[in-house]
Amino acid sequence: MTDTRRSAPELPGYRDGRLHSIADRPITLFTDFDVDAYARNARGRIKVAKPKVKSIPAGVRDDLAFLWRLDSAALSETRALLASWSGNEARITAFIATWAYERLWLAHAVRDLLTADGSDLPEPLGRDSLFAKARNYYVEHALPIFVPVWTSVAGESVTAGHMARLAVQEASLQAAYAALLPRLGGEGRRVVQEIVDRRDEMIRFFRMEASARISRSPQEARMAKLHLLQTWRPFRVVGAPDPDEERALASIFRTPLDRLRLADADAGLRRLLMERPTGFWGAATPTPGLLSRKDHSGVRS
Repeated sequence: MTDTRRSAPELPGYRDGRLHSIADRPITLFTDFDVDAYARNARGRIKVAKPKVKSIPAGVRDDLAFLWRLDSAALSETRALLASWSGNEARITAFIATWAYERLWLAHAVRDLLTADGSDLPEPLGRDSLFAKARNYYVEHALPIFVPVWTSVAGESVTAGHMARLAVQEASLQAAYAALLPRLGGEGRRVVQEIVDRRDEMIRFFRMEASARISRSPQEARMAKLHLLQTWRPFRVVGAPDPDEERALASIFRTPLDRLRLADADAGLRRLLMERPTGFWGAATPTPGLLSRKDHSGVRS
């Protein structure tokens, strides 16, 4: 009986006996951020001593409610990222899983502040625009279909854009909570300060990932620029505006110092994008998309 089995190099899609990688070519970009340590040290719920929460003025309550709605929508941001090419990178998905867990408890802490006196959560003061309704429909129904397709065509460079956006979004949210601190006291101020402090590691990861990729190749720098166009807004859930957005942002960033802190949220990345991309010590050039890919690659770990 003749053995008709073929060796791995002869099978479709294989190259030098490999299906998901190429010998002597690293496929995962590493920075100095320790994802394992971040996951092991994930912080849980922020305990709120509700009897100690002082009465929160109506305007501050509305501003906190706006930020609560953004933080509580972390699952939507997570789904949008994991549906794309970025979901191929195990190191990023490990961080994102822990990040989503921590965002959950940040949102719970704000909710506990808002309901400490037994009242209901504040409702948005405005109504959803037609654009917001259309965007919400896209996020719920069309995004899971279209994002995997176009990001597979674009390739790994998409991840640079995602990391840049999340870096700016987290820094912007941190700036917003910090802006509310002078308007709070007692337990409310302590809890919001904790929310501000917990965001430091989140911002550090996204900034390091974005900076490394932007510096690695012109393709990734261009994709990061595309994701940070002026039409994108950091205080929107996957691009969908909150009905109270305009009022809330004007109220939160009411002083020049607050607005300067917000401007700093993306200043570092934008300065980097103005420079010519240079080499980076990490992985080789990003894996191209379907239209130009010559080498097959799968989940990166």
